[in-house]
Amino acid sequence: MSCRILLSLCIILLGCSAQPAGEQENIPDRAQKDLLIEIAGRVYARELTSGTGGDISVRVPGTDRIVVKATGTCLGDLDYGKLSTIGLDGEVIGGNPAPSHEARIHAAIYSLREEVGAIMHMHSPYATAWAVAGMKIPAVTQQSVSLLAGLALVPYYRVGSQELDRAVAQAYANPETQVVMMQNHGVFVVGKDLYDLLYRGEVVENTARVAWLCKALGPAAGFEF
Repeated sequence: MSCRILLSLCIILLGCSAQPAGEQENIPDRAQKDLLIEIAGRVYARELTSGTGGDISVRVPGTDRIVVKATGTCLGDLDYGKLSTIGLDGEVIGGNPAPSHEARIHAAIYSLREEVGAIMHMHSPYATAWAVAGMKIPAVTQQSVSLLAGLALVPYYRVGSQELDRAVAQAYANPETQVVMMQNHGVFVVGKDLYDLLYRGEVVENTARVAWLCKALGPAAGFEF
């Protein structure tokens, strides 16, 4: 076989192998999905949730579309097939047909708060412990004062219930509220984008841990902010 024929075969094979990548470029909202998958992995690695618990979403800028984790999937190993696209009414408009049970809550928050670009529902140990005890996380550190200024605590309601949807949405109707604790369940956090969301989630969990440790050492010292 001549070198020219071999070269032609190589070009054809390279063209065929490149086609799937070209098709992937046409995946709707690919950039937001890629970033969501990356941040979700970091959330899982930082143990802000575990197993298939919790969920995360992002608003596609300039649209009414929301990309959210599908139900029964783990934040640590998301891919395109484990993401749903919904509208502000909570209805599925693309991707996985089974979004998270809390997808309606995400949609309601985005509808209420135009500045919110990303939302996370986490089950981090210390923050969740405060929620299980029915106690608000104290803002014991300077870093947490602004974030926890409008902190809300809602009673326990069954996962996926309309009562839970309404309670969390009503709490976020307050423009100062960034964090909502759900008794015996977990914590919701909102951010302007996915990076902001991750950092806020870390501050919430770290503050909950520090506040818990202070209970062993003695009362937390007061300070002016």
